[in-house]
Amino acid sequence: MKLKKKKNPIICGLDVGASKICIVIAREHADGALELVSHGYAESRGLNKGVVVNLDDAASAIRKAVVEAEKKVGMSADWVRLGAGGDHFESFNSRGAVTVAGDRQEVTAELASQVITASQSLVIPADREIVHVLPQEFFLDGQGGIKNPVGLFGSQLDVNVHIMTCQSALIQNLINAVNRAEMRVQKVVAQPLAAAEAVLTKDEKELGAVMIDIGGGSTNIAVFQRNAVRCTAILPIGGYSFTRDLAYGIQTPIEDAERIKKTSGTVLTEIADAEDHVTVPGIGTRSARPVERKNINDILRARAVELLELVDERLRSATDGSKLVAGIVITGGGSMLDGMMELAEEYLDMPARRGLPMGIQGLHDELVRPEYATAVGLTLFGAAGSVPVPSPKGMQWFYGKVLSLIEK
Repeated sequence: MKLKKKKNPIICGLDVGASKICIVIAREHADGALELVSHGYAESRGLNKGVVVNLDDAASAIRKAVVEAEKKVGMSADWVRLGAGGDHFESFNSRGAVTVAGDRQEVTAELASQVITASQSLVIPADREIVHVLPQEFFLDGQGGIKNPVGLFGSQLDVNVHIMTCQSALIQNLINAVNRAEMRVQKVVAQPLAAAEAVLTKDEKELGAVMIDIGGGSTNIAVFQRNAVRCTAILPIGGYSFTRDLAYGIQTPIEDAERIKKTSGTVLTEIADAEDHVTVPGIGTRSARPVERKNINDILRARAVELLELVDERLRSATDGSKLVAGIVITGGGSMLDGMMELAEEYLDMPARRGLPMGIQGLHDELVRPEYATAVGLTLFGAAGSVPVPSPKGMQWFYGKVLSLIEK
């Protein structure tokens, strides 16, 4: 018996970032394809690196973005998939095992759910909760490489999973801000997974790739191999870190440092001429003065190298020396800093490309930009063929997969 689906359901992805808040509204067609309906944007307020520090300001900024999207199409965004981040997220890999009972020793959907539950049998601090449990690979009597074990026969079923946790109170504060903005949260999705869904291709996920999403307040990492998540991380360095370094280094206001970073900055220090200068506004009533462009570039490069060194550390522990054939995909607003592609290739010794969001019909130029990857990815996450979306309270995602197989 087939389950009836709501006709052309609306999916809303809400990305609450450090520098911007963006909502993307899409319509799902009968064939599973998504079509852009509307989007809205607002400058972020009341948040610090993904954490709510002023509930009213955060709710007001969220509401502003949502109202903009709603007015364009005359519909309301009642339920949203909420993208969450911040360095309070932690992730690790785990393993679970169960015995296959019964005369036939056939793996059922219930048993597959049980083995994933078993993989969560570890001590998690009381102030933390599981956000995602992402299966990597099943094993049946030691034979690996199994994506769906249901229907197979054996005596012991094992599974490797990737688990993401967060600080419960901080996520609840973010949900409360959304509620105050007159919406409800359908599910919480970690920002690294959402961004990866929008910018990585199927081949990249299979052959091995690292997605680096440089946002305003943090940098999100997701490593894929064999179409499974091998590693995720949220690093406390983002585009704003570059801007603050520059503001302190050349003694100029934050707003001017941001402008100079975008218009005159690069992390490729060798291209700056010794006589090349940039006029830098002073702080307060101090006069503007010329600053060597090389000094500006040195400051930006130092922070970029620090970031890439942190990424490299995570990659070494996540891949066990195996090569990520598809290389690096860099997205987020920070990917637009001149020279980031070239520097990433140099330090990580892999080919790099800029990740632009895709996967939704009707995306226009305004949204086909790196800074909108997470918002677009939130509407795609959990769709057919993507990373399954589990529930922290159970394994409903797996039953959904099994039902879809039966329907086919």
